[in-house]
Amino acid sequence: MIIYNETKNTFINHIKENQIAYVLQENINKKINRSVSVAEIRSWGNSLSQMAKVVRSKNIKDDSHILLEFNLPSTQKRIDFIIAGENSEGKKNALIIELKQWEKAKVAAGDGIVKTRYSSGEKETVHPSYQAVSYQKYLENYLESVDPESSDIKLSSCAYLHNYRPQNEEPLLNEKYRSYVESAPIYFQFDDEDLTDRIIEDVGYGNGKVIAEQIEHGKIKPSKKLVETVKNLFDGNEEFVLLDEQKVSYEKVIHIYREHVKDSNTKHVILIKGGPGTGKSVIGLNILNMLLQDQLFIEYITPNAAFREVLRKKLAGSKSLIEIRDMFKGSGSYVDSQSNSIEVLICDEAHRLKNHGHMQKKIEGVNQATQIINAAKLSVFFIDNEQIISKKDIGFYELIKEEAVKQNAVVHELELDSQFRCGGSGNYIEWLEYIFGNGPKVSLNIDEGFEFEVVDTPQKLVEEIIKKRDGRIMAGYAWDWTKERVNGELVKDVVISEHNFAMPWNDCYRIDWAIHPECQYQVGCIHTAQGLEMTYSGVIIGPDLRYDEENDCLVVQRSEFKDKGARPAKPKKGQNEEPLLTLVKNTYKTLMTRGMKGCYVYCCDEKVKEFFLKKLHPNS
Repeated sequence: MIIYNETKNTFINHIKENQIAYVLQENINKKINRSVSVAEIRSWGNSLSQMAKVVRSKNIKDDSHILLEFNLPSTQKRIDFIIAGENSEGKKNALIIELKQWEKAKVAAGDGIVKTRYSSGEKETVHPSYQAVSYQKYLENYLESVDPESSDIKLSSCAYLHNYRPQNEEPLLNEKYRSYVESAPIYFQFDDEDLTDRIIEDVGYGNGKVIAEQIEHGKIKPSKKLVETVKNLFDGNEEFVLLDEQKVSYEKVIHIYREHVKDSNTKHVILIKGGPGTGKSVIGLNILNMLLQDQLFIEYITPNAAFREVLRKKLAGSKSLIEIRDMFKGSGSYVDSQSNSIEVLICDEAHRLKNHGHMQKKIEGVNQATQIINAAKLSVFFIDNEQIISKKDIGFYELIKEEAVKQNAVVHELELDSQFRCGGSGNYIEWLEYIFGNGPKVSLNIDEGFEFEVVDTPQKLVEEIIKKRDGRIMAGYAWDWTKERVNGELVKDVVISEHNFAMPWNDCYRIDWAIHPECQYQVGCIHTAQGLEMTYSGVIIGPDLRYDEENDCLVVQRSEFKDKGARPAKPKKGQNEEPLLTLVKNTYKTLMTRGMKGCYVYCCDEKVKEFFLKKLHPNS
């Protein structure tokens, strides 16, 4: 959707008459019924006035077209400025210009990441050139009218930082950003004439109306190049091979789409219930690959950003992420989506869905499940009620089914049982269900090819998991978390003083903690680890979990649970059930199922350790 599509001449007149903010505001109200903040209006006034100076040259024909606030399909991202027209050879072009009001920036860790100062303080964000070229790639991958292999419209991109005076050794031109700057050059404060020349060369010969209309009304579908790229990533990759009931569930989803959804206007929802290690993500990724071959508009949703990043990297390997990154979305991406605007949405870890996303207003009767089901002709949800670990998580199986019925969707229900993690040990999973209060009494048979051990010290955990087995250590959220570095170092918040032990939580700016070699000696939390798997996992059971000897059960120590945003209210007078206990037990059960070959555990509370050891063989 494009908020503004006018000739260059009309655009300049709107600027001259101070009408541009009013026109944009009115268009937004009409098209998406959204209010506009004062900061956004101010931003338009500053940046678009500068662009009017750039495009006013008489060498840029008046009928070149200006497109403002182009909403990228199925995202909440908007392209600031596009100018469309022909070049001197009569070829159709469109130039994306990312506008920034920045004045300074710094080099930051991570691919395409920089630091800059906002009104709320210094933050990490993407490099302007990366942002511009990623928007260009997104359109080329999903908008048929600008597909490089089939369209006569050529896209290009750049960034314009009209308040920015470059330094002698300019951070934004650092060598690490070179590939992005080459693809989408940066124009600084005094480069307006150079930018004008670029616009003249690319689009300055007018006739922009047809080009702008093709862009605005182009069909949304994946490009052949994107389809082929993803297919090649799957071919020969044994990590994505489907086994037994994984294959059965996968084939059922494909059949439901092709026989019941493809040529129908009826909405369908598939609910797939499966515990940890049943292969939900492998099934989901294979569905993505297969239906993408039909050139469907399909996206893969994970509420957990860390899980999303690891899936991207698992799929892409060492290849550039730009080609496939935009197929993977957060669960808050569908707030403004029109009904059935996307053919298929796959939601992994659906139990982590929320009522509303970050910075989004809560709307009565609407949650992220509502929005996903509304947006897609077919939505597929992978769910495990026992992995709900926060008061904010609303993705219960029953709730999602209820939301589907409300929207008159045909509901299909599937279930996965077989274990493909924890050494395939169904016995270990049954034992965890017994330990955490949800299953019958069972002994742990440690001869089934899965290693489990309760160790005496956290140092022993480090020795066995990290040094010997190249695994990762995780913990319950029982320590405060210092998010920022101090003197360039992560603060060692996870402190067990009686053993003179301290390690930092995982770097909150490295969401690929589970696979990045520099993160090995960092403690992962549930939000970083959920959905992921590792060869060996070590789990520190913190002081938030205690043992009640009198009743022979685990209890929660509310004061030791530090994730305040996830903590539910205390039970009311007369209520026996402590809702936080369920969340904490779900957390530890989830952490203890991340390992494929083994899990080692250290308990901060000696009595919890004794409880675990006693329960290894409860009948003996």
